[in-house]
Amino acid sequence: MRLLVILLLLLGAAAAAVLLTLHSFNHFGTVTRAFDGRCTPVSGVPGPEDMAIDRLRSRVFISSLDRRAEAARGAIHIVDPADPLAAEGWRDMTGGAPAEFQPLGLDYYEEDGVGRLFVVNAANNAVEIFDVAEDGALTHLNTLTERRLTSPNSVAAVGIDSFYVTNDVKAGRSTLVGQFQFLMRAGEGEVFHFDGVAWSLAASGLRFANGIVAARDGGEIYVAETAGKAIRVFARNGASGALRRVRTVSTPAAPDNLTLDADGAVWVAGLPKPLGLPRHAARAGALAPSAVMRVDEAGASMVYLDDGSELSASTVAARMGEALMIGALYERKFLLCDLPDGAF
Repeated sequence: MRLLVILLLLLGAAAAAVLLTLHSFNHFGTVTRAFDGRCTPVSGVPGPEDMAIDRLRSRVFISSLDRRAEAARGAIHIVDPADPLAAEGWRDMTGGAPAEFQPLGLDYYEEDGVGRLFVVNAANNAVEIFDVAEDGALTHLNTLTERRLTSPNSVAAVGIDSFYVTNDVKAGRSTLVGQFQFLMRAGEGEVFHFDGVAWSLAASGLRFANGIVAARDGGEIYVAETAGKAIRVFARNGASGALRRVRTVSTPAAPDNLTLDADGAVWVAGLPKPLGLPRHAARAGALAPSAVMRVDEAGASMVYLDDGSELSASTVAARMGEALMIGALYERKFLLCDLPDGAF
């Protein structure tokens, strides 16, 4: 009898833990569309997971990969929001190098007329560096790996050859251990720094470290904690590259990639119901809600919310003027949206 009672208590505790996890990820919530602007789908770019803005030339780099196609090679596209259907935007700008290429997060950096594109490559757990020509053509320069970089996700450039890169979970996001750590919201995420010569661990204890972006002056680094529904803000030591936590911004949806607008505000794409992503990954018809948030000194505010009918599982939002581009992990399109006049 005593053993039965213990078993029932254990089962009850396990059930309570499951319900708590489901509740923390808003699994039982209802998502209703809310956006004051208007969006137009632009089809033809598979899996537009992340975007990086070249503001000087009014163009956006997009990392692309058909994640439902076996052994597919990814691509980098360039889109002008003012002319999204220009033929040049549909060409892969990498020229086929590297041969194995599964791009995730990316970032653009320019200094003294020299442009560099930094791209996380999930095919080899590396960061690829490309030289960027005036017309946007990419020349592959380097592949950088580190044995501790087991599950890179996104990258923030702070120099021509220096950057920060997130390691979402040390066990790897595709492993059973890594997936369990995500569900348990374990602090197994990290941020690594490469200064052009050597690697160092800049931050740890993050609950699935995802998107990352540097402030315009390089003084702060923002990191998305997907399992923690928060943006961690770090003060950056420009000389050493060391990061120091200074504040946390809670977000109404699980954040993914981060971009910066011309005013210094952080734009965040997120998942209102992140546990719906595996079902959407397995079947295109299974919708997964999308969200876009804006983060500034006042906190996080919801800008766009959709039940997945217009766009499923958003992963990036990039603002240029009154235009907002929204990408997603498994869609074969991105959204080009007109923001409400004077709203931001």
